[in-house]
Amino acid sequence: MKPIIVALLLTTYALAQQTANEKAAWQGEENYWRYLKAGDKASFMALWSDRFTGWPRMESAPTGKQRIGELVPAITPTDYKLTPLSVREYGNQIVITFYRVTSTSNAATLTARITHTWMRNGDKWQIIGGMSASEDGGTALNK
Repeated sequence: MKPIIVALLLTTYALAQQTANEKAAWQGEENYWRYLKAGDKASFMALWSDRFTGWPRMESAPTGKQRIGELVPAITPTDYKLTPLSVREYGNQIVITFYRVTSTSNAATLTARITHTWMRNGDKWQIIGGMSASEDGGTALNK
């Protein structure tokens, strides 16, 4: 238990040291889930680059932006909690890793590990890549 507490404290410290761009990209991640919960598909889809490629946990192969739009009804949570693990800037790209716990309309609780890569596109940040995996109970989040 002690290593987990130390890891969470270090993560909290690291997140407090974020650059302005890292904070902006994390705000985009928070907006992503707020838009989904509110059913604001237009704002949600504006977060995605037209050239996005990624591998959502429920897909058998990588997908693009169009498929993400088709998945919106299946991934809309009734509630959610995000736990950021890493937000790192690499030039005009930012890689974010986090845990996401959601509650669904049928009262199921789902936990996933998610990585999104954001890239500046003009004056906004958009998701250009990502991958998610269902949490199987074997990681630090559940110990």
